[in-house]
Amino acid sequence: MPLKSPPTKRRGTRLLALLPLLAACGGGTGPEPGDAPETGTQQSSVILGANRYGLVTGGIYNAGAQPLSDATARAKFFCEMRQLNAKWLRIEAAWPGVSSTTYQQIVADAHANGIKVIVLYTHPQFCGDPNSGVARDTYINDYITNKVNAWTYNVFNTTYNGWSTRADAIEVMNEPNIAEPCPDGSTRFRVEPNTFAWTVRRVKEWKQSKGRTELIISGGILNTYTNEAFWPGLFNSGALTAYKGNPPWDYFGIHPYNPWSYDWNCLNSGGGSACFGNYSSGYKYTLRTGLQTVQSNLNTATGVTNNRLFVTEFGFQDRGTVSAPDNAVRNEAEVAEGLRISAESFGDSGVVDYALWYTYRNHTDGSGNFGLRNWWNGSTHYPSKWEPWHEFQKLAKGLTARTGDSPDACWL
Repeated sequence: MPLKSPPTKRRGTRLLALLPLLAACGGGTGPEPGDAPETGTQQSSVILGANRYGLVTGGIYNAGAQPLSDATARAKFFCEMRQLNAKWLRIEAAWPGVSSTTYQQIVADAHANGIKVIVLYTHPQFCGDPNSGVARDTYINDYITNKVNAWTYNVFNTTYNGWSTRADAIEVMNEPNIAEPCPDGSTRFRVEPNTFAWTVRRVKEWKQSKGRTELIISGGILNTYTNEAFWPGLFNSGALTAYKGNPPWDYFGIHPYNPWSYDWNCLNSGGGSACFGNYSSGYKYTLRTGLQTVQSNLNTATGVTNNRLFVTEFGFQDRGTVSAPDNAVRNEAEVAEGLRISAESFGDSGVVDYALWYTYRNHTDGSGNFGLRNWWNGSTHYPSKWEPWHEFQKLAKGLTARTGDSPDACWL
């Protein structure tokens, strides 16, 4: 079954309610996970520093107004990336209708502007027998041969206008712990944890055998609630435990949305920063300790003392009211506040090296409001969300206050 595209993957329950143990996921329904023990009430001043931020482009390659396939729009886009001080971009290979040339132009222009690129290689759901080594190996071999190897050598392996089109990192699959229906009618993980772990291991071995330099990032796991059903299978996989001192990734990918841990009623009542909690409770605490718990378990499983995490997606969307766990807040000021508090939690956790905001502009079908930019205004550009845009810029540049820069300077 094809993977869901970014415009739809964060809507509704996403079938997670069909697996009770997954109910705490960002798109599911169910009780909030239990709080971890308190460690104190002191607020932390640690924050993920400058030059550590990037953006998920979303499917803007060849659709909508000002797509990246257009040279003028692409030049304006990268002008804005410099203005924001974005250091990473995440693009998705095999997006429908996107040419190899467009991908090469995007990567080359990113490199010309001092920006690194993650290429996400997605794959259909694994619906084979999880206990069958043959089924697992067939699935993994197909992924290595027809996605990773083919796309790396046929697309992301040349130069354009004198700049390399090689990706700087490969993200192996996307949110494998989402539950989706298989053809037999059963609902299963997108990729069950042991198969996922072995896939990442095989991609790293492919990298080593080919002498490639791309960083290998495991496909971002949705949320950090390690009491969910996916995590034990990952932590106990032989792809981790049988290779002590040699994790299957260069970075462990994570998508820490965690919407159950902030106070919706507080937000709906205009409570502001307090709604996100503090150093010992709420979203801020849950995010920080969740990231630390993930790393601790990975360290135990791999025998490495300092697995590093790469947040390949995080974000909030303005919905006017908060009534469902879809990482929603009421307005753009609260989006900016969620961005700042997330950055503090990333920095305070001590385990995150980079974080990418999801996404550059709102989904063209109106399904998601995660963008730093809104929907097309019908004539000239995609208007910015002033507060989130400036908060991202402030964090990405390591400033103590927001600038008064015009977000539309590159576009108008």
